[in-house]
Amino acid sequence: MIQPEQGFAGILRALTPTLLGFVGVLLLSLPLRLFEGTVPTPVFPLIVIFFWSLYAAEYMPSVSTFLIGLLQDLLLGGPMGMWAIAYLVTQYAMITQRSYFQGREQHVVWLGFLVAAFMAGTIIWLAMSIFAGTWMPVRPMIWQVLVTFAFYPVMAVAFSSLHERVIVEQ
Repeated sequence: MIQPEQGFAGILRALTPTLLGFVGVLLLSLPLRLFEGTVPTPVFPLIVIFFWSLYAAEYMPSVSTFLIGLLQDLLLGGPMGMWAIAYLVTQYAMITQRSYFQGREQHVVWLGFLVAAFMAGTIIWLAMSIFAGTWMPVRPMIWQVLVTFAFYPVMAVAFSSLHERVIVEQ
């Protein structure tokens, strides 16, 4: 991970995935809506956590994942810890399945992301239903998962390039 001789550049390299997660939360919390609000904003932090947990887990520690989720809870409202739990479960699932996904074709990884996104979405939907004391509509969750799923390949290409150019090339 970070070697003392790497200095500031090594620290920045190590913090890159965490910083991307925080930026993803900020993007998600901006009052900008796609197509005048008819399309939900993709859950960018979920993409960050999935990708980096799969391809560079040593740069996405659980404490970072927890803090990203906590920041999202603070900025978007809802029960504290809800997003942190969803992100930690996603991270655990990816770390335990790394050996399966590494070296697979990208469409297999993309489908794996779909499963992870539905898993996280279901956790959030259940938490919000418990918090509200009634079953929340499931359609908005499905719609947001599908929009996030559609954004994954674009973000994965950008993150792959970043991973190769910034983190791997030292």
